[in-house]
Amino acid sequence: MDSTMTISRTELARNTRQTVERVRRGETILVKSFGEEQIVMLDIHDYRLLRAVANYKARPQAPVAHQEEAPAGLDDARVKEAWNQQGPQAAWDLVIHAYLDGDISLGRAAQLLGLNQFDLQARFHRLGLPLRSGPEDAAEALADLQALEG
Repeated sequence: MDSTMTISRTELARNTRQTVERVRRGETILVKSFGEEQIVMLDIHDYRLLRAVANYKARPQAPVAHQEEAPAGLDDARVKEAWNQQGPQAAWDLVIHAYLDGDISLGRAAQLLGLNQFDLQARFHRLGLPLRSGPEDAAEALADLQALEG
């Protein structure tokens, strides 16, 4: 499912507000000038997700130490601390890395990021990113259920 639309720079200039709203609703906009691709506009959550996955894939392939102290694998305080001290991208990196490592479920990742689980899943799918399918065990299924109950 490709939700990318191509527009000209002139069209962007004429319809900036409408274009921004379309991007905020999940559409990706490719802007061309004289037939040459210039920029891409995408929703901030898609941008942060793409960066987090790219950072994950670029890290060294050393064994990862899993955090065991929190029942859900990653606690709210640690994510909030990363956000406050290093900015939102650091928090997204922390959460998405934990999800891709199998430390937390997709539901828990969405909860930590302040998103709906189905929205996060749709973003992974739309962007062609790796998505673990279903809980790996009963504990992860319970964490998903607790995240949905909020």
